[in-house]
Amino acid sequence: MRKPTEESLLAAAKGILHKNWTGTFTKPAPSLYPHQWNWDAGFIAIGYAHFDLDKAEAELRHLFRAQWKNGMLPQIVFGQEAGARYFPGPDFWQTDQAAAAPEGVVTSGITMPPVHGFALWRMYEVSADPGRTKAFLREMYPKVLAFHRYLYRHRDPNDEALVYVRHPWEPGTDNSPTWDRPLRRMKVQKDQLPAYQRQDLQNPKAAAHRPTDEDYDRFVFLVDLFRRNRYEEELLDELCPFKVQDPLFNAILAWSNECLIHIGSLLGENVEEPMHWHEHTIHSLNEKLWNEAEGCYDAYDLVAGERLPCRTNSGLMPLIGEVPTQEQAERILKKLESRAFCGQSPDEVYWCPTYDLRAADIDFEKYWRGPVWINMNWLLYQGLLRYDFDEAAERLRNDTLALLERYGFYEYFDPRRHSKTAEGFGTGQFSWSAALYIDLLSR
Repeated sequence: MRKPTEESLLAAAKGILHKNWTGTFTKPAPSLYPHQWNWDAGFIAIGYAHFDLDKAEAELRHLFRAQWKNGMLPQIVFGQEAGARYFPGPDFWQTDQAAAAPEGVVTSGITMPPVHGFALWRMYEVSADPGRTKAFLREMYPKVLAFHRYLYRHRDPNDEALVYVRHPWEPGTDNSPTWDRPLRRMKVQKDQLPAYQRQDLQNPKAAAHRPTDEDYDRFVFLVDLFRRNRYEEELLDELCPFKVQDPLFNAILAWSNECLIHIGSLLGENVEEPMHWHEHTIHSLNEKLWNEAEGCYDAYDLVAGERLPCRTNSGLMPLIGEVPTQEQAERILKKLESRAFCGQSPDEVYWCPTYDLRAADIDFEKYWRGPVWINMNWLLYQGLLRYDFDEAAERLRNDTLALLERYGFYEYFDPRRHSKTAEGFGTGQFSWSAALYIDLLSR
């Protein structure tokens, strides 16, 4: 039986999703993010699947309506509301000049983590009408398959079955410390950048927590490079100065490959292609990105030809795709339970900070450089369960629910349990925080 606080928060979570529903998709938040974001849509659909199949299906249909002709699924699908209030908006991306861009839909020109395979499978697992959801899987399966095919065709230049991201917005962890080295290496002359005005700094309280102007100059430099080359894949692969094989992105790809195998088998489809992807991505994650000394997975900078030590919780995420061996998984658990993510005592922080607590530059309020994010906790929870790390999984679930009960449905959270200044940060009424609360409460 649920506690009264859980019942009231469940109602509040559903209310947030309904409030952020536009009629065709769900905004991540009421004002700061007025359009549809790619991986947000996947997490949001999981939440809806527990109580509103119509919206769960509509969420993903709207996203995949914007799929590019080459299979790429864009980071943002722009809606009609407040287009001028979000930067970069359609006028800045200029994706209409891309030959592969969809017709009748306005999008950004980059992608995000391929969460849709496991989102669809989770929808099927919790559906009150499995027959209906199976029909929806049949509709979506070829579209998700085409997205994965794009990733392996255009983002895997060495045929390693490890795909790269070409912008820090693509893995969703915008200002992660992992990107510091490749971003600093980029030579950006401010006077040669196109003019732009950030819209994410309008709230003075939140402005200090966002990526720096120096980061944003590099983000804009990359977008300008992409649009000047009309989003031609071969040119971008040759010219892009930021190409990183990220453990989070590839772990999500591995898990969604596995779920495509489940979906395809359920539908009676030939699943040789996703089986091939799945096997080879797991192999390459372990061969190339596993860090034996640290007990986690690193990133790899394809431009510099060097490993990027990963001190963030992205390095733990291959658990979700059952990538590590049992021995490797136990090393990851040891890392999670160490001072890196627990601090000096077991109750010092809410699990799981995004960044090593021992890092000199950790910032408990700054976006992806220390705070807890609900989607990352949800992912890590799935990974812990896969290896029967039930005690750790339950602690992570309880900490996640406790954060939401204490602060509300914010975007990210100060992990310090006993700090008098700790709070939720970013925007409130955040859709995936609400959606994943609904899913975690059902466990």
